[in-house]
Amino acid sequence: MANKKKQITHFLSFSSFIAIFGSVPLSATGGEWTITPTITVNETATDNVALTATREKNDWITDISPGIRIDGQGGRARLNLEYQLHQLYYAQDSYDTETQNFLRANGSLEAIENWFFIDVEGSIQQQTISPFQGVASPYVNTNGSNNSTETSFYRLTPYFKGVLGASTDYQMRFDVATSRNDENKAFDSDTKQWGLNLKGITGLASLGWGVDASYQDIEYGDGRSNEANTLRGILAYHVSPQFNLLLIGGHEVNDYLGNGMESSSIKGAGFEWSPTERTKLAATFEDRFFGNTNQIEFTHRTAGTAWRYSESEDATALSNEQTVYGLGTNYDLFYNLFASAIPDPAQRAAFVNAYLVANGVSPDAQLLGGYLNSGVALLHRRDFSFAITGARNTITLAASQTETSNLRDALGSGVLIGDNLAVFQKIEQRGVSVSWSHKLTPLSTLVAMAGRLKSEGSGTSFEDIDQTNYHLNFQTRLGPNTNFGVGARRIVVEGTTNYKENAVTGTLSHQF
Repeated sequence: MANKKKQITHFLSFSSFIAIFGSVPLSATGGEWTITPTITVNETATDNVALTATREKNDWITDISPGIRIDGQGGRARLNLEYQLHQLYYAQDSYDTETQNFLRANGSLEAIENWFFIDVEGSIQQQTISPFQGVASPYVNTNGSNNSTETSFYRLTPYFKGVLGASTDYQMRFDVATSRNDENKAFDSDTKQWGLNLKGITGLASLGWGVDASYQDIEYGDGRSNEANTLRGILAYHVSPQFNLLLIGGHEVNDYLGNGMESSSIKGAGFEWSPTERTKLAATFEDRFFGNTNQIEFTHRTAGTAWRYSESEDATALSNEQTVYGLGTNYDLFYNLFASAIPDPAQRAAFVNAYLVANGVSPDAQLLGGYLNSGVALLHRRDFSFAITGARNTITLAASQTETSNLRDALGSGVLIGDNLAVFQKIEQRGVSVSWSHKLTPLSTLVAMAGRLKSEGSGTSFEDIDQTNYHLNFQTRLGPNTNFGVGARRIVVEGTTNYKENAVTGTLSHQF
């Protein structure tokens, strides 16, 4: 369980995040801004508070969580923020009183009209440490498992964009990010990135060009560091207004293999196809220093459905909070589903929150997956998600497969430092989650969800785990600003770690 000193650090970081937007004069924002204080009391009765196979212990857990929501959109600023401070009390004194933070925030500011912009992003959540001891909820961890830690991530991105001459668009970005956790300094990181993007047309109406240049420097809490420079040139041939062919060439220099800065060429091709405004398919294929790589994304929307498939394989040196594993929550699912339709992060966050509330879907319900990791790795990921919404029913399906390999060992040199991939050459996770939300009345909703996650680690050691989750919740509105809910869950974990848990929950929330 996280110590209180670090919890205070997370809270102070959150306060600094708020200060960024708090310093913006109202004349620059305007529009409609809503600040809503909230209070929630959640009671949980569990038959296995420590999530163990032996000495299972019952307990009654009280979670009192004051919070605040800020939603606003003006002419030059947008912010969508949700913060909660959870205070956990254990009736049987299984654990000391515990404090946990939860934050989800996106914001943007047009500091100088049509030229200078600032994006901000922040999150605090509970993160699973090892994929082989059961997955914890990212929202609040009421169980006393030691396989969870509180992580925070903040990003500030000022950037300039405009037009050079009559035919060249430019964007120059500086990105600074920091991530912290309560488990191990090795998973802390500070990241600085520079990026320059140029796009233009040639004398041929059907031929366009682009240049992407980037520099990245990451410093980890245990003294490690990684540096990467990348330059790509892109030629785009417009076959039709809906279809483009891409030719890619470039150069990269990095220290990912542990042998100092090494350089290599980039060669690739791709295409973009948008037959309608609601359907998009894009793919790129490249030959990189570690082998072949690809980026594929397909999105499709109808009046009542949303579909998304993505696949990627790439070398990464990003921290855990910047490289998201697993399926996340319902909020994450819908946030990704509407990525192509609503590119602006703050606008999309506001839309998704309103969408979930209107359809009676809990934004923080866990869809399984994810673990704490940092350092150089080769990540191959496939994700599929689908949602269908009717007048009274919402059905979602999410599936994910990730293969994370030790990049240095995979190429025959070096050893990656990190609790998971220092032991395993490869970690594979396969997860699926299905949920159904049914409006019983205009005020009441019944939500059922089932999920399964299989994790395997291979290399010098082998471990595997199979986790199945079942949830059933009833939610109703008692008044204009008051909601009540009851629920039940069952968790079964088999493999390297074995345990079962059954729990009943009750929630009363009020917004002022």
